[in-house]
Amino acid sequence: MYWLEVAVLALAIYGALRLHALANVQVALATFLEEQFKHIRQAQTTVEPGLPYGWFDEGWPIKKSDEEERGPLKNPELRATADEYSTQTWVAEYQSLKSATERRNFLRKLRAADIWMPAELLDLAYTDESAAVRAWAAAHLKTAYTDYVDIDHPVQTRDYEPAILSDPEPIVRAALWSNPDCQRLPFSRFVDISTPKGWQEALRQMSYLERLGLMRNPKLSRHLVLALLEASTDELGISRKEHAAIVRSAALNPDLIGGSRFHGREFWFVMGDANPPFEEYGRMWDLCLDKWMGDRGVAYMFLTYIQTTPKTKLEVYTRLADADGDKHKAFLREAVIQSCDPITDREVLKLAWTDPNEDCRKAARERVGSYAKSVGVA
Repeated sequence: MYWLEVAVLALAIYGALRLHALANVQVALATFLEEQFKHIRQAQTTVEPGLPYGWFDEGWPIKKSDEEERGPLKNPELRATADEYSTQTWVAEYQSLKSATERRNFLRKLRAADIWMPAELLDLAYTDESAAVRAWAAAHLKTAYTDYVDIDHPVQTRDYEPAILSDPEPIVRAALWSNPDCQRLPFSRFVDISTPKGWQEALRQMSYLERLGLMRNPKLSRHLVLALLEASTDELGISRKEHAAIVRSAALNPDLIGGSRFHGREFWFVMGDANPPFEEYGRMWDLCLDKWMGDRGVAYMFLTYIQTTPKTKLEVYTRLADADGDKHKAFLREAVIQSCDPITDREVLKLAWTDPNEDCRKAARERVGSYAKSVGVA
């Protein structure tokens, strides 16, 4: 009996020791896994380095006071620190970056912070060894530098455009024409083009890539786009394929699209200011049918993205009606339908409800259905 008790006790002690060892293993395993997960999380965390404020790389470092909690006080922004010290700091940081992507991203962050880019940094950007950096600079940065030390007598001390236009890389030269600050744009944003020879001659002197760059300019004139649609290919001295590609690119210009949405629709008022539609947008739609039906891509881009008045949409939709099942016309009618607002363009959608083409009928129902869902009807 005595030996049995001793054996049971020994077994219990052994079991306790084994459980303790197992617990230690589990603790060690949990600690190891936690440490590994920590490293994984750190590796996956993208650290966005702050732009230097001098000593204060993480921004303005002053601790908030009770007064600031009750009524937030304004702290200096990065652009307010722009002086010779900041300039030399940015130049040194730019020069320390080995990757072209890093240098471009650094310039992009400075621009996003609304920094008045110093000439020393512009000099580096426009002479960077990387064509990608030079092209980005040509498209987004100031192409000239003006010294405003004497505010009444500013002096332009840099003009980078001649060097950009003679850059050995075609994409750098083309990028300049997409820059809204380019001093050589062959149009004025809000002025009608009354001298065709001027802009036509400018386009003839550009390469195909440069013309495409011009169509991306945020200041692209709607008058120029209209003139491009109206002009014959022979007048421009380019191929029909290039002509079509250029106007297709223009139809995707964000500023042109935005302008058509605000000035291509019905007459309305905002804070007492009239906002009538610009007739140029409607004229673009008409030209798509009059001159560009042979290039479905051109008509599709303008009918899909460029807005115009409900009256023009109805007229164009009616002109595209076809009882013989022409797939080309049905494709363009669907583009018109997709651009319609269920309220403003309801007359078009009424006709499209019974369109002979199934895709057109489906598109009309989706437009009306999306509106019904938004107002809680469906």
